[in-house]
This record gives sequence, C-alpha cells and structure tokens, in this order.
Amino acid sequence: MRTKKIALNLISDILPYIFIGIVGLIKVNVLIHYIGDVGNGYYQLINQIITYVFLAQAGFGEAVIYKLYKPFAEKNKHDINRIYSGSRKIFKIIGFIILGLIILVSLFLYLFYGFKDGYRNSALLCFIIISSSYLIAYFGRGQTYMSVLSAAQEKYIYSITTNIIKLICDISIILVAIKFGTLEAIAILILFVKIIEEIILRVVVRKKYGWLKEIADKDTSMTKMVKDLAWLQIGYVVLNNVDAVLLGVFIGPVMVSIYTSYNFILRYLNEISSRVEMSAVYSFGNVFAKKEDNRIKSLYNEFFVLFIIIAFSLSITFMFGIRSFVNIWIGKENYILSYFTIILFTLTLFSNIIYYPLLALINADGLFKDNKKHTFICASINVILSIILVIPLKINGILLATVIAFVVNIFLKTKLVSNKILKIKHFELLKKYILALLIFIFVAIIGFKIEFYLYSLSLNLFTCILLLGTIFALIFAITTLLMYLFNKNTKELLKRFNLLLKRKIG
Repeated sequence: MRTKKIALNLISDILPYIFIGIVGLIKVNVLIHYIGDVGNGYYQLINQIITYVFLAQAGFGEAVIYKLYKPFAEKNKHDINRIYSGSRKIFKIIGFIILGLIILVSLFLYLFYGFKDGYRNSALLCFIIISSSYLIAYFGRGQTYMSVLSAAQEKYIYSITTNIIKLICDISIILVAIKFGTLEAIAILILFVKIIEEIILRVVVRKKYGWLKEIADKDTSMTKMVKDLAWLQIGYVVLNNVDAVLLGVFIGPVMVSIYTSYNFILRYLNEISSRVEMSAVYSFGNVFAKKEDNRIKSLYNEFFVLFIIIAFSLSITFMFGIRSFVNIWIGKENYILSYFTIILFTLTLFSNIIYYPLLALINADGLFKDNKKHTFICASINVILSIILVIPLKINGILLATVIAFVVNIFLKTKLVSNKILKIKHFELLKKYILALLIFIFVAIIGFKIEFYLYSLSLNLFTCILLLGTIFALIFAITTLLMYLFNKNTKELLKRFNLLLKRKIG
C-alpha cells in the first residue's frame, strides 16, 4: 500500500509537471520577446522577492504535516480535525504578517530600488498583486488542505488539482503577454487564477474528506516546532534563491533574465527530483510513525540509488545540451554562456539532487532543530561568497558560491543522518557522496569536446529534443547498469518497481 501511494504521488506530481515545463518554455520565450529582457528580468526578480516575503510562513506547513503523521497512521479523525482547526487559525495569523511585509517591501522598493526605463510603477504593482494572490491560500484553506493530504500520503489529490490549474494559468499568461505585453496584466491574471484554485480545492477536498471540519478544540501545538523550522526555512530559501536577487542588485535586470532562463530549466529538473523526494518524506514519515526502525536503513539505501540515477541522468543531459537548447529556444547571442559556466550550473543541480535522500530522512524524523544550524551555515556561506565573487567573476562567482555552499550542505547533512538516524560512521555515508561528486566532475571535464561538438551542430528544435532524449536514455541506462553491478540495493529497488508494475497490470 505504501509503495502504491508513493507511486500515485509521483505520477500525479511529475506527469502534469512535464506538460507544465513544456508550456513554461514557451512562456519564458514569450515573456522575453513581448515584455523584453528588462521586463522579464523584473518579473523574475519580483518572484524571487515574493519567495523571501513568504518566509513568514516559517515552515509552519511542514510542522503541520509532521504533527499529522501519527493521527493518520492511527486513523484518529478527532485529532486530525483538532490539528486541522489549529492550523487554520495559525495560517490566518501568518497571512496578516505576510500582508504587512508586502506593504513594507513595496514601500522599500519604491523609495530605494533603482528601477530602469520607467518600470517602477508597473513592477511595484505587479509585485503587490502577485504576492497578494498567494495570500488567498493562507486566509482560505489551500495551505491547510495541502498539509492534510501530504500527511495522508494522498498529496496526489492536491497535486492533480493545482497542476491542472497551473497549466491553464501558464497558457493564459502566454496569451495575455502577447495581447497586452505588460506586467500588470499578467499579475491580474494570476490573482484571478488563485481565486479559482481556492474554490476548486474546497470542492475537491470536501468530496474526499467529508468528515474534515473545524472544531472548537483546536490543537496549535505544532507552533512549538516553528522556532526551529523558521531558521531552517530562511536558510533553505537563501541558499536556493539568493542568486537572482544579487544579480539584480549588482549587475542588472538583463543578467537576471539570462540567469533565470537557464535556471528555469535547472529548477524544472530539480523540481521533478524534489517531488520524488517529497514522496519519500511521506513514506519515511509513515515508517517513523509506525516505529518500523528496521525498514529505515534499507529504504534509505534504495532511495539513494534512485537519486544517484536521477542526478547523473538529468545533470549530464543538462550539461551537454543546455547551450544548444537555449540557442534555439531564446535565439539571442547574449544568452549563450560559456561551458565552464554551464558546469557550475550543473554542479548546483547535481549536488542538490543527490542530497535529497538525506533531506527526506531529516524531515520525516523531525530533526528540524539540528538541521536549521546546518542550513543557516550553508546559506551564510552562499551569501557571503556571492557578494565577494559577484563583482570580479559576475555570474560565475554567484554559481561558484552556490556550489561550495551545496557541498558543505552535503557534508553537514551526512553527519547528521549518520549520527542521529542511521547510526553509522560519518565517513561510511559521506564517501558515497564524495565519490559521486568526483565522478561527475571527471565526466564534466572529459565531456568538453562532446559538448562543443553538440553545440556546433546546426540543430532545429525537433532534432535538439531528440538528441537530448537520446543522451538522457543512454546515461540513464549506463548509470542504472553500473549501480546494478556495484550496489546491491539497486536490485531491491528494481524489485519494488517490478512488484508495483505487476499490481498495476493485475
């Protein structure tokens, strides 16, 4: 049953996201050409700033999910309703805090940020409307529904609903950008879609969980975890979202547009991987709730194999094909970066993906207090090194700082997991990640001529996608074969997938 729910969560998350990614590629191209490099740069910068504003949530959603694991495992509807009711109350309070932050940030941007080409009013209005649209899920039920469904290992219900709406929204943004070519029109559309999303979620969840309701006996005890989760959330967002903001401040909106074009593909691949990781969290959470300690290490080893295969397959494909793809996709010479820059981009992707099994264990076991220190350290390293390196090395300095921070993150996470969860020597766990990183760097170095040859080919969109698909399939097959030969846990992972397929067929 657990394997089946993991599969459902994966399918509902990843399949729609593939279509969202395809539409997203068109959307980015349309934004660049219809609202311009500067306009797109500000649009992307606004989205990054919104990410920081919503740090006021401080990981409260994760605390609610963790709190719900036990009552769902025990099928205790009364306790689920108590936690549901308490979380609704806290999410509303968070909503008011975020609203205040939106007002303060808007005032700060208006007074101190140097907008170019008369973009001040349109960019600020866009920021206010889009950020306010995300508040609907806090004053409404969207955030609470996501927590409930995640803890029940039925996040696929939420994912299917929101992914379909996201797909419709992106298609509509393309049409609005072509028709009106303004940031304000796009922002108003997003607000309208978020209202529709809240209405649809209410209908869907009420039909699935007719017994879910607010009661007077509210449980708000999950707020005790927020102190640790707040630092964890802040550190994570800074670690993963500081680059575009610093590029916007130190270099300008055009570089933000170039960076986010590459980062769109990178984030898309990383997001697919993170959706696999979230399914792993819910599975590990269920194991911890049922105190099945004997299953933890074997489950982790299987997930490690899975993410190594994913990391090599996605990262090498990205590294060898991204410049060719951007050349066809965007069609602007200033958007073509050097191969060295691409290696740095890819290293951030690779190091991020391979640490997901560690993150899944940490989140499922509720080690938020221990994890917050590590994440804050890595975020600080990223910010400090980025500020030091951005002027002399520009985008390479930003990316190099992120790579170093991610490597330190892996070192700290392996230490935490080996000591607190798996109960093994640190180096026994760390050496797997060191070996994976060294192999990838070796492939990146010897792959220079391969990438140069592929980039020099005169490809159209169809042949480029066909080539990338071939590279992915080849790397996936080679990595899987090597893992099968040298890692015994690969056999168990393949058996699990085989049993799942037989169940589906049966």
